[in-house]
Amino acid sequence: MSMDSSSQIQGFDWQKLLFSFEGRTRRSHFWIGWLIILGISVVTSWIPVVNLLAIVLIWPQLAISVKRLHDMGKTGRLVLIPIVVDFVIGIFAFVTVGMHMVNNMAALEAEDPAAVMGLIGPIFGWLALMFLVNIAFLLWIGITDSQRGDNKYGPNPKGL
Repeated sequence: MSMDSSSQIQGFDWQKLLFSFEGRTRRSHFWIGWLIILGISVVTSWIPVVNLLAIVLIWPQLAISVKRLHDMGKTGRLVLIPIVVDFVIGIFAFVTVGMHMVNNMAALEAEDPAAVMGLIGPIFGWLALMFLVNIAFLLWIGITDSQRGDNKYGPNPKGL
């Protein structure tokens, strides 16, 4: 197959996949994009200043997620579900840890291991809940089949 531009390899437009919120993308392309972003995140996380690149990677992650939702016939705004849930859980975690610190200040100042573990337990619980919500959302958009035929977001990328 010929290449139409430098961003296309065998009909696969990387720029559109990672930077555009328009249209639809099939499951296989979603997972390819997701793995590319994950790979870049893992590599850059080991480089101190370059780790700030993680902020830049939010855009392509949102773009591929929105296009997957479009492919399922859903609004792209649903991508806000894990973001809002993470924000709310973060507030609960902050309040929970803060209350524990206020209620156990003497034990924390004495460096009582039980008091420190009392802080770590709720933090891990809240983080686990955030992880589960994000994994559930990822699996939902990554496994659910395309809506058949054209929809208001564009033609079916499978051609069905």
